[in-house]
Amino acid sequence: EQLQKKEIPYIFIDSNVPSLRPLAFFGQKSEQSGYFAARMLMLLAGEDAQEIVIFRKINEGIVGSNQQERREIGFREYMREHHPGCRIWELDLHAKRDGEDAQMLDDFFRVHPTVKNGITFNSKAYIIGEYLLKKQKKDFNLMGYDLLQRNVDCLKQGSIFFLIAQQPTLQGFDGIKALCEYLILKKEITRENFMPIDLLTKENIEFYYNR
Repeated sequence: EQLQKKEIPYIFIDSNVPSLRPLAFFGQKSEQSGYFAARMLMLLAGEDAQEIVIFRKINEGIVGSNQQERREIGFREYMREHHPGCRIWELDLHAKRDGEDAQMLDDFFRVHPTVKNGITFNSKAYIIGEYLLKKQKKDFNLMGYDLLQRNVDCLKQGSIFFLIAQQPTLQGFDGIKALCEYLILKKEITRENFMPIDLLTKENIEFYYNR
């Protein structure tokens, strides 16, 4: 007897892979998130908006996810439209060699002492945030993504100014709900489900993080 192949119903959370034709995706629209992040960073930068830095985590020359790449695309689109004269520096930190990060950050800030604003599009903003705390460098505004506890700790201590979040608990809940409705109730499922782009600070993190 020949077994019939059944299509596996993928549910993607946070990062989408459209080529795999998932049943549903729950997460932010990455390009719009990056566009929004650029606007917030420029408002934060104020008079220091002539130059900024993008921090990346690179694994053997490759950015960690297509989500990060799309966020940066949206970010750069906003910058081209509204701040074409702003110099954007890039610092690639090594994903598998964390011990080198402090030295690379030391070198960057020594060579670029006037850069006061930066962003990372992955979830490891804490690497820069913890460095800023250790060096007691309080004249730099950092933005990052996601509610890792170390990111939240840096936000509360002031080394990360903004975190962008996307209701991760609700994403997981809605993903399981969609899978159950598809498998058990045979419902038609909406394929793309975009989450809000939430901007968090140390003043509002407790109201968001504990719900």
